This record gives sequence, structure tokens and C-alpha cells, in this order.
Amino acid sequence: PFESSSGQSVSWSISGTWARDPGTAGGATTEERWTPTAGGATIGVARTTRGTSMTAYEFLCIVERDGSLVYNAMPNGRAPATEFVLTQVTKDAATFENPSHDYPKVIKYSRRADGALETAISGEANQRVVTVVLKKQ
Repeated sequence: PFESSSGQSVSWSISGTWARDPGTAGGATTEERWTPTAGGATIGVARTTRGTSMTAYEFLCIVERDGSLVYNAMPNGRAPATEFVLTQVTKDAATFENPSHDYPKVIKYSRRADGALETAISGEANQRVVTVVLKKQ
């Protein structure tokens, strides 16, 4: 589980390998692999493939900083990382936000009742929310 020194905590863990069935995504496969939390951080990598080609990848890190949790994203290896600060946490979800970023502005991870991991990214209020459901492998 994630926990900051200020007591912000996500009681479940995203560590492990998660994948979206290509049959639900028009033939694309999305995977996220997260390490167990250690040293105040968890490290992740994500990739999307279609057939034999990788179409996108991302380096991820959730780390404790200044008593809170910060989600760092490096889509397609872009540096420096874009930071999203934890703004809401419940027993089944963690929401990270960066209102000054163009898109996305919000990244949310939720644990579903069936054990799947739901990721949702969103921007401005009039923009579509992109949701991906990943099953533990």
C-alpha cells in the first residue's frame, strides 16, 4: 500500500502486472507493471501494443514528498516528468491532479469490486474521460 508521512494512505496495492484484454480495446493491449512499495516509492512502466508493434509507453513513479504522494509520469520517456499531487484518497481510490497541465489534469486509480484496476484520465470539464480496466495477471 501507499502511505505518506502525513497519514495519506491507499490501503490496497497496485503492485504486480495488470493488463487490458485486447478484445475490449479494438485489438490493442495495455499493460501496467508496478513494483511493491519500498523506500517511500513504487515504480511503474506501461505500454500499449497493437499486433507486433508498441504504440506507446510510459515510465511512472508514485513517491512520497513533503508529506504527500506525488505521481510522476513520463509518457514515451519524455523528461522531465509531469507531476500530479494526491488530492483525494478513499479505501478504494486515489486521485492525483495537476490543474496547470494541458492534458490530462486528473489521473485516478480505483480498485473495482471484482479486483480489477480501473484507471481514468481526464482534462477540462468538457473533455471525455478515458477509462481503462486492467485485470491482474
